[in-house]
Order: sequence, then structure tokens, then C-alpha cells
Amino acid sequence: MAKKVRWTTRSISDRTDIYRYWLERNQSDSYPEKLEQLFEKSAELISNFPNIGIRTDYRNVYSKVVRHYKIFYRIEPNEIQILRVWDTRQNPNSTGL
Repeated sequence: MAKKVRWTTRSISDRTDIYRYWLERNQSDSYPEKLEQLFEKSAELISNFPNIGIRTDYRNVYSKVVRHYKIFYRIEPNEIQILRVWDTRQNPNSTGL
């Protein structure tokens, strides 16, 4: 059974920053919209199959690769918490988990 997905404030902020970057860079909202669809579909997949991601060193925290991004999420008894959406081209020490 699928679990409810809850995007944390930080993960929403990450997504907003990513969309803003691509909007300014391309002067078009086409790519940010495609990323939004990819992130939402990935969240749905995680909801249905919580263990699909790669286990991290943090308790109950997994990561799922989506193009150049990793979605970090925590599996809770009643929900999936999306913690971060991180660009893999960034410094790996800046994940802030």
C-alpha cells in the first residue's frame, strides 16, 4: 500500500531554487516543468516502493537518483518524508542532512 508523501520545507526550497535556476538560465519554463513532473513521478514511485532507493548512512534515510539530482527521503511508519532534492553536481559535503 502506498504511503503518503510529505515534502519538507527544505525540499520545497530546494525544488524552488532548482526551478528558478533553470528558468533564469534558459529563459523558459519548459525544463523546470519537466523536472517538476520527474520529481512528482519519482515521489509517487517512492510512495509505492519505499525501499527502491539506496540506503544512506542515516537511519531510515534513502536516496533516489533522478537525472542529475538525488531525492533524499526518510521512511516513517505512516509517511515518506522527502528531505532534500540535491543537485549531484554540487559539493557532496553540502547535503545538509
